[in-house]
Amino acid sequence: MVIEVLYKSFRYEKFDSSAQTNSEPFRAKGTNILTDWNLYLGALEENGIILAEHWYDGNPQHAGGQVTLEGTKVPAATRQVGSAMLLVSPDELDDVVWLKKDGEKLLWREGDELINGERFFAMEQLCYSDATVQSINRRAIAVFDYLKHAHPKHSDDEIARIMGYTESAIERIRDAEISQDEGFVDDDGEGQNEEDNTGAIGRYDFG
Repeated sequence: MVIEVLYKSFRYEKFDSSAQTNSEPFRAKGTNILTDWNLYLGALEENGIILAEHWYDGNPQHAGGQVTLEGTKVPAATRQVGSAMLLVSPDELDDVVWLKKDGEKLLWREGDELINGERFFAMEQLCYSDATVQSINRRAIAVFDYLKHAHPKHSDDEIARIMGYTESAIERIRDAEISQDEGFVDDDGEGQNEEDNTGAIGRYDFG
């Protein structure tokens, strides 16, 4: 993981998790077979930007139990507490222009505020649709309606589970999509139903 931070003073910082000083920093405590990196962007004003490093001890003698995989019992390596690194302190936040993780901006400044791009991109994928892009929610309803027509004897709950959803999630998404289909005013000032341009979700005809 590579974290990059640009400040208003044009100071540029780069943190590279692959370039550890010690390739096995937890060797004295056990065999590190997997490193778990956690980037915390939630409580910025309180904690700043923190990168925490935890690790999984691969020594079978230190296993925290067993899991059964296809009938075979396998020792379970447990996550061990590592250390937290303060990348940006709370009093440095006002000077941050943007933060990138592996080349993608996760934080950027809009006026006096830092925008959480991770949350924005997640909601964009779920909700945003236009003439060339269909949101995940819109596609989920289309897939559900397709399967419903293909398997008319299946219940809504069965259809939802076939596609990895739940019936309540599908209902919630459909309500949210329908609530967007209230029409809009075009450049001429005349009301126009969005369904005329986009084919509002929830009204697909697969007959």
